[in-house]
Amino acid sequence: MRNRDFMSSENVKPPEGLRDDVAQENASSEIADVRHIYEIEAPRLQRYFQSRLRSRDDAGDLVQESFVRLVGCMARTSLPRPAAYLQRIARNLLLDRYKRLETRLLAFHVPIGEDFEVAVAPDQAARIEAEDVMRIYRRALDELPQRTREIFLAHRVEELTYREIAESMGISIPTVQYHVARALAHIDAALEQE
Repeated sequence: MRNRDFMSSENVKPPEGLRDDVAQENASSEIADVRHIYEIEAPRLQRYFQSRLRSRDDAGDLVQESFVRLVGCMARTSLPRPAAYLQRIARNLLLDRYKRLETRLLAFHVPIGEDFEVAVAPDQAARIEAEDVMRIYRRALDELPQRTREIFLAHRVEELTYREIAESMGISIPTVQYHVARALAHIDAALEQE
């Protein structure tokens, strides 16, 4: 057997100590990468979340959650562009938050119209609570920029799809989604403050 055949990669494994050193080196490299990404992206994400949530604490929590999910993903697979993946995680977290808010608000959904009658009269506490929620909701709607309010009402009151709104207003579907999400975030923040 020739010497070079004996030393092929199939036959030779690095000694245990060397394997541990390589693993530690890789772990140190990954920690340095995350630290570098955090230094650059954390302030951007903080501003991104704050502009959409108007709550510094919630924004900080979502920044932290974004990085937790990024690190978890980096532990499972190699990411060619971790910063871009982090931005996608942030958008998804925000969308998840809006969906939870939407589900919560559904309990208070009241059709707008003159013919609307309540089948069973609510008790006084429920009526007062519903009136308070509607007062906060209307005030939050009034605080929205006009375009955002128009898009939100077209979607919620007129029950138009994102595509229908985009076509009628001459804007893209992601722009419609942005305005609806912005309105929901503002309404959520108003409801949480009360």
